[in-house]
Amino acid sequence: MLYSDDSEINKRNYGIIAVDKQGGKVLFLNADTLKVEKTLTGFPPNPHELLIIPQHNKAYVPIFGDGIHGDNPHPQHQIAVIDLSKRELSGFIDLSPLESPHTGRLGNDGKVYLCCENSATIVVIDPVTDKIVREIKVPSTNTHRLSITPQGDKLFTDNEEDASVTVVELADNKGKVIDNIAMPGAVNGIAAAPHSRSIITSNADKPELIVINSKTHKIIKNIPLRGHKKGAQIVRFSQGGEFLIAIGDQEPVATLFDGELNEIACFSVGNKPMDGCFSPDNKRLLIANEKDGTVSIIDIAQRKVIATPEVGVGCEVLSYYSELAA
Repeated sequence: MLYSDDSEINKRNYGIIAVDKQGGKVLFLNADTLKVEKTLTGFPPNPHELLIIPQHNKAYVPIFGDGIHGDNPHPQHQIAVIDLSKRELSGFIDLSPLESPHTGRLGNDGKVYLCCENSATIVVIDPVTDKIVREIKVPSTNTHRLSITPQGDKLFTDNEEDASVTVVELADNKGKVIDNIAMPGAVNGIAAAPHSRSIITSNADKPELIVINSKTHKIIKNIPLRGHKKGAQIVRFSQGGEFLIAIGDQEPVATLFDGELNEIACFSVGNKPMDGCFSPDNKRLLIANEKDGTVSIIDIAQRKVIATPEVGVGCEVLSYYSELAA
């Protein structure tokens, strides 16, 4: 067991949901053992990404297509809606004619902002009705991921091969592009710090993180990824901003930082690590290794990988969710 019976994870009845991209499925896992408890099927190719919407006991799983960022010849146009209470696929949101839906984030206004890469559009969805309420055009067809500031006033996109970050003003509840930041190289991951005015991006062309001030839109710091030979693919904060993980791009390595972006440790993980998540108590870090069909379980206090169980065919992303309201 990863947790004792009286741990916060078990007492509060958390579950884990994982998107098995290579298997074309969504998996519900036991939060203690990571054993698969339920498998959902019926997804078009291929499910990517995951957004938990706790207020409505649901999750969104975008159906991106059978390609990758910048090369998606058969784009899809749907978002799968998962009922977390029943652990069922409850339906799909049809985004047509918009294509290649990928990363979504929940705004302070309660709406979901989700990028549709091939269509150079951020779609805004009301999670109460699962209906589109507006569209925001952006200047790039390589907008793959996005992040929203904790203040809720701005949205930042990574434009991957275009080597830029687009800034969208959200304060007027309309959404308007106000800046396009030129970056020193292609951009992979992006994450807004939950506790500051920093936007963290990953340079796809070299092993470093680039920090942008969300007020001035200026680059303020470059942080080397000393244990990486290539740029990282994903950057993700813990919920309160206590930690940041930078996950390698086609490289089995991940680096953990504290909230002030001081390096804590570098870990060897599985092949083709994709995305990860912190446990709600910040004691564990899970990283999905898509090529291996495994998950690396990292004990943060011990600063080491403590287990690597097989999970699905090849998961891209996973997340804890609370079953309290179920």
